[in-house]
Amino acid sequence: MIKLNDIINIKIEKLTYGDCALSRYGENNFVIFVKGALPDEELKVKITSLNKKFARAEIIEILKPSPHRIKPFCALYNACGSCQNQICDYNYLIEQKTLILKDIFKDIIDEKLIYPIIKSPKTFNYRHKIQYCARQTKNSKRILLGYYKDNSHDLTNIKFCPTQPEIINSITQFIRENFPLDCYDEKKHKGILKNVLFRINSANDEILLTFVFNSTQNDFINFESLIFKFSKKISTQFRELKGIFINFNPLKTNNILGKETIKIYGENYIIETLKNKKYYIGATSFFQINPFAASCLFDIVKNSIQDNSTILDAYGGVGAIGIYCSKKTKEITLIEENENAVLMAQKNFKLNNIENYEILEGDAKKHFINFQKENKKFDYIILDPPRSGCEKDGLLAISKTSDKIIYVSCNPQTLKRDILELKKENFKPKFIQGVDLFPYTYHIESVVLLERE
Repeated sequence: MIKLNDIINIKIEKLTYGDCALSRYGENNFVIFVKGALPDEELKVKITSLNKKFARAEIIEILKPSPHRIKPFCALYNACGSCQNQICDYNYLIEQKTLILKDIFKDIIDEKLIYPIIKSPKTFNYRHKIQYCARQTKNSKRILLGYYKDNSHDLTNIKFCPTQPEIINSITQFIRENFPLDCYDEKKHKGILKNVLFRINSANDEILLTFVFNSTQNDFINFESLIFKFSKKISTQFRELKGIFINFNPLKTNNILGKETIKIYGENYIIETLKNKKYYIGATSFFQINPFAASCLFDIVKNSIQDNSTILDAYGGVGAIGIYCSKKTKEITLIEENENAVLMAQKNFKLNNIENYEILEGDAKKHFINFQKENKKFDYIILDPPRSGCEKDGLLAISKTSDKIIYVSCNPQTLKRDILELKKENFKPKFIQGVDLFPYTYHIESVVLLERE
């Protein structure tokens, strides 16, 4: 039996959903998870944590590397916790992600109906929403902007990121050198600047910039003049900046954004284009991070819908999917909880000259239950819930309002859980199609069409 800190030789069996590879050790096939490994590699590892069911280990030496192992293309790969799979060539990684989907769903979906994952049209400079943490060095008070190292609160200062547009690197460096206020210290809960957020369109010519402050809106008067002076300076330097915002989040919380946001410069939104559809996107709006692969994802949804159908677009955000599918719809009903997203959705329907729509604001589950009470029916329901999936009672209510559900998910594990619930209501998955919205990471976006038998 292995013990903590043991050094052993293992062979990797497969990648798993998450950022680990799996090996089985000894006569009992004891499971060991290892980061930074690829299938069929032979490794010398050290056991770093252990329980009755599995262990975790770190690589000491690669005894036999995979032919698909490559040198990470980012100099900060080992210091930044964002892209987990830069050690693997892209084509092989897509094959592995497809195998992961099959491994998760093979017991509930015919394996022939689990389609190969669609590659992202772009594997570099694809990330068009960026959320940096802000901190300062202890002595020199130099501003650091970047991501946390894996499983830590040590910030990696990101001066160049190959997954995002180059202009973001330039603006970020300008902020480091010119921002007039101090940064947040999470241990002391002091300092002003917590986070810096960017939203940029796929043409790279329109950007919204948001600063998250550790303060209330009432306190803003204390540094208002400094911030307006800085916003004028940065917007003069970068003409692509269409709007600058301050979000106020004085709470000790893992949530990046607080409830209050004010505009201090420019426009309220940028315009994104996916094929022939246009979208207003606000500073805090949800929209797919990778717009190039988003159209691939939306095409799957659109192609699953028959012409002249009534659609319920649940968790609809700014109306992205519903609007994309609008030519195939007789009527669209959108449900969204976020007030700003609802306002943006109204603008987006008008921007695309769509008139056959209704927007319902509020909690999706409550609307689902009301539909059930009213015996309201839809030809199709598009579900695009948060990462946590749908609540069980809400899912049960929505299953009574249509015989066809198109489920868009960013988490295969909660997707499987919800499919199992829908199977109890006689829904059967007709296919599952993955799309790689996050190249060189473990993330998998999926679309499932379910029909009631």
